[in-house]
Amino acid sequence: MKCLSRDEMEMFLTQSAVTNRSGIADHIAACSDCQRLKDALLQEQEQWSREMYAETLPESFTDQVMSALRDEEMESVAPAPMTERAGRAVVKRRRKMWWAAAGVASILVLLGVASFYSVPTVAEIIRSLFSRNNVDIGLLRAQEFGLVQHPNIKVKDKGYTLKIDEAVADPTRVVMALQLFGPDGKHERERLKLLEERNGNRIVVKDEQGKVLGKLEDIGATNDFYYLVAFFAQPIQSNRITIEGQIGIIDGDPWEKGFPVIKGNWNFEFPIDMTEAQKQTKITELQGEYNSPDGLTVRLKRLTRMVQGVRLELDTELSPEALMRSPGDLWQKQELMFHFEDAAGNEIHSVGRGGDFPSVMAKSQTPGDSRGLMHLSYTFKDLPEDQPYRFVFDGYSVAERDGSSVSFEPARLKEEPVFFRTDGDNIRLKGFTIKQPPDTDSKETEGVLYVDGKLWNEPSYEDWTVRNSEGKEYSASMTGHSIYGLSRLNGSDWTIELGGDNKFQIPGMLTVPERLTLIRNVVIKRYVDWSVEMNGSPGNRQ
Repeated sequence: MKCLSRDEMEMFLTQSAVTNRSGIADHIAACSDCQRLKDALLQEQEQWSREMYAETLPESFTDQVMSALRDEEMESVAPAPMTERAGRAVVKRRRKMWWAAAGVASILVLLGVASFYSVPTVAEIIRSLFSRNNVDIGLLRAQEFGLVQHPNIKVKDKGYTLKIDEAVADPTRVVMALQLFGPDGKHERERLKLLEERNGNRIVVKDEQGKVLGKLEDIGATNDFYYLVAFFAQPIQSNRITIEGQIGIIDGDPWEKGFPVIKGNWNFEFPIDMTEAQKQTKITELQGEYNSPDGLTVRLKRLTRMVQGVRLELDTELSPEALMRSPGDLWQKQELMFHFEDAAGNEIHSVGRGGDFPSVMAKSQTPGDSRGLMHLSYTFKDLPEDQPYRFVFDGYSVAERDGSSVSFEPARLKEEPVFFRTDGDNIRLKGFTIKQPPDTDSKETEGVLYVDGKLWNEPSYEDWTVRNSEGKEYSASMTGHSIYGLSRLNGSDWTIELGGDNKFQIPGMLTVPERLTLIRNVVIKRYVDWSVEMNGSPGNRQ
């Protein structure tokens, strides 16, 4: 995986829904450059938070708050009998608590934002899953339906306390707020690492038979707690799930302050009743099929509407002619491009054009029983329920066998750049050097080929080789960020610009060769010279 740019790292740390999080997190954990960038951004965020939310309260704070609260009307709610209507009473009570908390929040803002986050009793309400950085329609809907659960987990060992006050679950995902307090009573935001392969720490979701359905991962977004999420590729069917944490090591040392590794036992377990969440799940069977001129068939299957998200399922199938262009398992490397529009033509969500988040919470691709058949699903935070909208198919990309190449003299690239032009791609080769460790990503000397340019097809990062004049071949991988252009031609023509940090890394190359040939073995071919609208709203078909 390529290294993240500053913008990509900021997006990774702040977005609440990002696909392939585990892969990105694993790369960051293994890459010293990305780790330094992440730590620097987190340090900036922590400094900003300290400056905005100081811990010192004025002596008159309590009197001012209590005086202001006397003017707030707070209705009482009579206890509801234990019947089917009791759940609704609880929802109503929670709504009143939320609006009361909102009233307190507005008063505190008037008194001073710095003092606002320093009151423990208020912080337990405001610093919740619904706080300032976590605007999430799915979570708000979960609160509306009374699905926010309070497991009240508190585990102490070796002076450290692990605390879990809130969790939300439906067939789409589990969201949990976890805090870790050190011996000094302060929240240790970066000390806990859920890296099962490295330190054995993990938090999993299990069904009633004990089968692991998914793992919770820290998606960042706030300094107030570990914002843990597990997404499910398939909607879970259980009426009861269990959250099980196996935490035995506290080893995070983000600022290199010499914190020792702490070994202990912070294991926990608690159940979540999914009965009400399952009742709120609605499945609608869809109809709609499109056959592209390039050999791809798209079939809409079903829409599953859950409290925290909406899941679209569809199948794709490649024709025998298309499969010939993608031998072996290449055909499985495919991505769809589509979007939703409301009746006025305004875009609601888009997929496959420069990254899916924040539109897509989770997605999955599973090969079918026959070669060329793929089952896909995409989970969105929301789609309209009470108004029509359209599914618009923009195109797709699929890995195909290539062999395009260009030859050049590395030493002359600065004075005479060379261009790799094929299939609509235009890559400029502009410089070459040899790098020694520690300036490389490994302990190996490598050649570095600097490039920029524009792509029509999707970036192919690993499927390149270079060959010197003696016939020796080296693997080459492209790193750097890509920017999807905002201009649109012929309905769906998006260009991809390679950022200025793009380069090919060629491990094992010790000296600058007299001549090299750059070869692209596989192209992620993009077919978007056609599009089609699926008339009607998938969410409203019967």
